[in-house]
Amino acid sequence: MTLTSKTHARARMALTAGISALALMLLGPAAAQEIGLSDADYSLDALIEAAQKEGPITVIDATGKIVDMANAFTEKYGIEATGVKMSGQDQEQIILREAQAQNVQTDVFNMSNLPSVTTQIMVLGAGTSWMPPDLIDQVPAEYQNPAITSLNPWVWAYNTDVHTDGCPIDNLWALTTEEWTGRVAIPDPLLRNETMFWFNQIATHDDAEMRAAYEAFFGEELVTDEDSATAEWVKRLAQNKPSVARSDTDVGPVIGAPGQENPFMGFLSTSIFRDAQKNGYGMGICDGLKPWVGQLTPRVAVIASGTKHPNAAKLFSHFMMSGEGMIPQLDDGKLATNTNATMPETEASGIINYLDQMHVPHSETAASDFEHLQDWQDFWLINSR
Repeated sequence: MTLTSKTHARARMALTAGISALALMLLGPAAAQEIGLSDADYSLDALIEAAQKEGPITVIDATGKIVDMANAFTEKYGIEATGVKMSGQDQEQIILREAQAQNVQTDVFNMSNLPSVTTQIMVLGAGTSWMPPDLIDQVPAEYQNPAITSLNPWVWAYNTDVHTDGCPIDNLWALTTEEWTGRVAIPDPLLRNETMFWFNQIATHDDAEMRAAYEAFFGEELVTDEDSATAEWVKRLAQNKPSVARSDTDVGPVIGAPGQENPFMGFLSTSIFRDAQKNGYGMGICDGLKPWVGQLTPRVAVIASGTKHPNAAKLFSHFMMSGEGMIPQLDDGKLATNTNATMPETEASGIINYLDQMHVPHSETAASDFEHLQDWQDFWLINSR
């Protein structure tokens, strides 16, 4: 489905709900750090000229599509770029350790753990975020500080070959019941900080919706010793023996594998729907699931502060923020923040039709997400034993 102006407007409205304060995020002094060509002297032509005088760059993202992005950048600008796939947590360690050692080998990161970026990496001066001046009119203000390249949808999915009438559940609390014991597949939350940040976001801002969903499902008010309905849901999910995989690449086949009588539900990124389509198994998004069918996670363009190729790094950030650099990821269901970018018809999940059912982060409280990360990790670990 092509993202026409009408659907694009609908998409942007859904995406910006709840995160209008993103531009007001307190980033610390490192966020204003300027490297390479100054904005006062900026033009795209000047940046390209300066970038082409520098050496090759290394760029990192959590998706293998970063290789295609790097190749497209090299072809466009004649600057060698090497793309490396790396998990969000590993990215954090790389940028911090290279900065501490004053031996920066990685130039640009497209990072998914926004709370870690804004409350640790930028504050410590390991990385900085740059918004290209010539793209300000193409990117909504809430995605400019820091520079958000895209939003990555994660959704609850089911086996469409077995459940031909639609999703077998309509409420997240169903996943905590005996019927779904041992039949929920998820990437290990201890390896994916975005999941823990999501728990904290819901508990902080939208716990009333989790509580209302409980009452709608069980027909009675929630009574819990936990601090929130969200914590009670997380506890029950962890205790319900979910099948924990290393990544969502492993979750997809568990949900959609053919020949199952009682297939799993699962939580994964929309990119896995492309794999399902290619491998011939059925998988669908749980339309109408309450309170939400999934979450949107922002990805931030972060330039290593000590890069030896500052202008080439800035040019790659420009490439991503322009939308052109994100094209390989759009086919995986990622949503570029540049309003000129369009969702290709070949996108497999149909996520564009579910944006108004997604949970959207309140980025103004990202510091709280980072502060409580260890608490949620410990809480999950204790209850999943």
